[in-house]
Amino acid sequence: MNYSRPRARGFTLIELLVVIAIIAILAAILFPVFAQAKEAAKKTADLSNMKNIVLSTQMYMSDYDDVHVMLRNSGPANWGCGGAPIVNCEQVSSAHNMLNPYVKNRDIWKGPQDSLQRNDCPSTGPNTPGGSISYVFTRYHPNWQTSGSYGVMGWDSTPASYPNPTNNAGWSPSLGGSQIGAPAATIFMVPLYVTWSYWNGLMQHRNDQRWLVWDSAQATAAGAPNASLYISSWPKVDNYAGAWCGAGDAMSVGAYNGQTNFGFADGHVKTMKRDQTTDRQWLLNMATATANKSKNLLHFDEQFK
Repeated sequence: MNYSRPRARGFTLIELLVVIAIIAILAAILFPVFAQAKEAAKKTADLSNMKNIVLSTQMYMSDYDDVHVMLRNSGPANWGCGGAPIVNCEQVSSAHNMLNPYVKNRDIWKGPQDSLQRNDCPSTGPNTPGGSISYVFTRYHPNWQTSGSYGVMGWDSTPASYPNPTNNAGWSPSLGGSQIGAPAATIFMVPLYVTWSYWNGLMQHRNDQRWLVWDSAQATAAGAPNASLYISSWPKVDNYAGAWCGAGDAMSVGAYNGQTNFGFADGHVKTMKRDQTTDRQWLLNMATATANKSKNLLHFDEQFK
């Protein structure tokens, strides 16, 4: 008896096309989910970085009469590092240098999505800035009513003013803990990616805090003065040619899906939209906003909460 062996049946072209179409549909559904999960993971890492840094400022204050760290203290300035390799040198005493004994981890100063290349003027000096600084503190100055420097941290610009800061008109002290009326409602730390903010140089800051809370497009639409100085949210990057040492200079406020992480003076961190931190009136007329006690979460005075 002859037995015929059954022949194996393969997929038809139509069946293969159907399978490929199903795989493509599943990929289209899952890839955005994966991207969102990756973004969420970076956001969580960013919050963790900021939480540790904010807590380090409180430990610093406990050792320094309840006064916040300075954005920059020019007393031991060491421009040029005295001939030493700049990669191993801290040129000035910026806030991140002063807080390092409490943090003890330089890696947390770099935001997980900060990919801007730091620029240390390679045409005139070593291009070895020694690590990115992605987080900045708000600046305080006594004439905040006209300058917009209604933040928390002080700043000293030149060694000539040390130890007598009255020699420097730009000098300002840091506020003490008791001078912040509502710490739980006072933002004093913002993720800001800047090509000239790095470990061996200066922690960047903005003299006018309004530039941190609305981007240039929003400020322009609102009719704000100097709207071009307001900084865009990541991933949009603003180019500020000549701001430091070349056409490659740029900056951006860190953001995840349109929201930014902020550090508060009481030690907590929170995610919110930038334009939710400040009433629009502060952009248009600061004198009117002050008189009306308009909302301003970056202000040290609790009457604006």
